[in-house]
Amino acid sequence: MFNVFNLTIMKKVLLFLVSAFLFMACEGPMGPEGPMGMNGPAGPAGATGPEGPEGPKGPNGEPGHGSNWYTTAITVNASDWKLNGQPNELNSFYYVDKPLKELTKAIYDEGSIIAYIETDNGIKNGMPLVLHKADEDDKGEFFWTQTYDFDFQVGNIRFYLTYSDFSTKVKPGAETFHVVLMW
Repeated sequence: MFNVFNLTIMKKVLLFLVSAFLFMACEGPMGPEGPMGMNGPAGPAGATGPEGPEGPKGPNGEPGHGSNWYTTAITVNASDWKLNGQPNELNSFYYVDKPLKELTKAIYDEGSIIAYIETDNGIKNGMPLVLHKADEDDKGEFFWTQTYDFDFQVGNIRFYLTYSDFSTKVKPGAETFHVVLMW
């Protein structure tokens, strides 16, 4: 015998089946894919705009100022390093000056200079490069931080090596630095 409960369940099942049938029946064949832009479908191409104004002239009157760069590698030999201060004196450090004629006043005033140090295994590290070191001798373990850095002026670049414990009795070895000038 049918009761109200069975009738309610049958209505719900019938409604579900009809809904499922309608959703499946509404699907048609897929149309062709439209053109794609960077962020999804692209609209029609717009008109070409007017050419922009010419940028300012470079230091020697050349056009395109603002899009130039120069790179070079500078090798520093162990004998090139100079000690500022006395061995083991507070605030003592090593430095070396290298000429860099490509570093003009215009680049100094309006450009950027980036420098890297190349490690023994051929990896370039941006400067300043801070290395934490440790060693052991007859007195036990000792720790220090070794920092490579640089600064510059027109026509010249200076590289630094500073030890956190100022133990400058041992001179640094040969190093290769890479310099990038952008203007």
